[in-house]
Amino acid sequence: MQFVIREMSWFKRRTPTPEPKPVAVEVTGLVLESNHACEMLATYDDGNKYLLGARVHRNDIKGTWTVQGLDGHGHSVVCDIIE
Repeated sequence: MQFVIREMSWFKRRTPTPEPKPVAVEVTGLVLESNHACEMLATYDDGNKYLLGARVHRNDIKGTWTVQGLDGHGHSVVCDIIE
């Protein structure tokens, strides 16, 4: 399976501040089942790696799968799963 990282920059009327962005992810314990818990190791462009608790989600309208990882320090990564 391939993971495509979604762009998560949310700014509207402000100039964007440079923030580290995720460049690669590895998901362990992935099962294509809605709301399944797994772990995501996200590598950022500044070289840091973070272990995120993740959940698998299914969009029933489009028929696509996503996995979203979060941790307690505010790191969030959303990936589309391509089978």
